[in-house]
Amino acid sequence: MEEIIESLKPISRCMDRIQSILALDFLNDRLVDVNGPQQSLGRVGILATFLGGVWAFHFSACMFLAWISLTKFDFFLEPRRVAMAFTWCFYITSMCTFHLLEFFVTAFFNPNVVATDSFLVNHSKAYTVAAIIATTEFWARFLFGNSDRQPETATPDDNYLWMLITISGVVLVISSQIIRSRAMMKCGESFNHYIQTERKENHILVTDGIYSWFRHPSYLGFYYWSIGTQLILHNPISGLLFAIAGWKFFSQRIPCKFLVDNC
Repeated sequence: MEEIIESLKPISRCMDRIQSILALDFLNDRLVDVNGPQQSLGRVGILATFLGGVWAFHFSACMFLAWISLTKFDFFLEPRRVAMAFTWCFYITSMCTFHLLEFFVTAFFNPNVVATDSFLVNHSKAYTVAAIIATTEFWARFLFGNSDRQPETATPDDNYLWMLITISGVVLVISSQIIRSRAMMKCGESFNHYIQTERKENHILVTDGIYSWFRHPSYLGFYYWSIGTQLILHNPISGLLFAIAGWKFFSQRIPCKFLVDNC
């Protein structure tokens, strides 16, 4: 067992390095900090600008690829590749929207705890690994997958199924994002991205609004949002892994949070 743990240490260090880069830790010494490095206004500005720029680029690409598909414009990519490129751009747009909303909803409704960590770009090693696996699976299919069955030569059932999965993913992502953000707004100062070991004076157990419909709407939204992103990408392996890993993560987290909320 010790040999296995030792052999995994380089991978763990690599994941730590990736998370550090995503969180812009290398800029800490160059930016002005307020109440510690996690509150750096400079890093907040750079992360927001970066995510906003990536969002704008991929959203514009989504609109362009949708126009190509609708007008049958002669493009250098095959029709099936154009459709896959559209799903990728929508996926990245959804990812950036999620991380931007995590920060800005926290900033508006729980400003006392807002920090660069509120973007959740460095959520956890498992989150980073999952994103890498999903990206690898998609691009392996995009670059090396069989494109013989293009939309114009595929059967109506093939096209219908492809569209059904894509639309299901889009609906799931949007609805889950709304549930997640609405839960954070409703909780306000009682919401925190990290489980608290001590109960704050202003902490309350919210049971009305969206919390009267779902006991853990923020977890529900996050869980089904992650699955929806893989439906959009048509990633069967990552979709299954996300469902299993997410279920395991929240099944362990919910009992712990329940004890804190009710203490």
